[in-house]
Amino acid sequence: MQRLTLLGWPAIESQEVDGWSVRFSSGITRRANSVVSATMPTSVAQIEAAVDVVERRSAERWLAPTFQLWLPASGSWLEGYSEGSAQGSAAGLTATAHLESEAFFEGQQRLGDLLERRGYEAVAPTDVLWMDREDLPADAEWDRRILVNETLSDEWLEAYVSRDAGSGPSGDDSASRMVHRRLLGGGRSRFYSCLDEDGNIAGGAKVSLVTPEGSSTTCAGIYALWVREDRRGRGLSALLLDAIFNHLVRLDVSGCWLQVEERSTRARAVYQAAGFSTVARYRYLTRAH
Repeated sequence: MQRLTLLGWPAIESQEVDGWSVRFSSGITRRANSVVSATMPTSVAQIEAAVDVVERRSAERWLAPTFQLWLPASGSWLEGYSEGSAQGSAAGLTATAHLESEAFFEGQQRLGDLLERRGYEAVAPTDVLWMDREDLPADAEWDRRILVNETLSDEWLEAYVSRDAGSGPSGDDSASRMVHRRLLGGGRSRFYSCLDEDGNIAGGAKVSLVTPEGSSTTCAGIYALWVREDRRGRGLSALLLDAIFNHLVRLDVSGCWLQVEERSTRARAVYQAAGFSTVARYRYLTRAH
């Protein structure tokens, strides 16, 4: 799941530091401005040195150093990823991979302990949700108000950055819009729009189609699912999800995922009702620069 989410939301700038992916995107989203550590140096001194490099490169860009630390889906590794469990199956874990995953989470804990000693604070705990191909609803309808494009349009981008009243870049903030465009437009994507009665975009979503290197299957990541502030509470998120499911069944993906912050209780309820299950969690550790 870590590899899929890394590929599904490519940062504008990505560097490698001792096996870690260090992502920078001018501060737009934590996800695209944080460190993902698939492997962990063996010694504390090596970890300290890698963190020093991240902090220096973040300071050069006037960004707070931020690390994405992964956790098992439940409180303990054995409970969350026992052999034959739904979570272990979704992650594609074999018995050998279970041991590797246990070592992975131990490494994440070591890094977290080190960062906390340096004064980092935990923010934005997030769940990773997954749905297998066979669980995608085959009868999901495509509402006539939903449109889909393979490219990011100016209209979609403008509606996205102004979805909350008073939020998003100001009218003359061309630099922020350029960053949003590069970030949202990265990778192989589909952009869904839900139109209101006047033909304006009232909600949308980006779907990233990811085929990892060495794999013959494609997975889909649902990102940036949003509804305009004045249209919330009308079931538009469910309409967008149905359209996405309709499309993904025809694309024959092997499964799909999305990420949602724990505090977003309403969104979590919508996703769980749609059939998603939690397979992993992560949080960010960050420090003011």
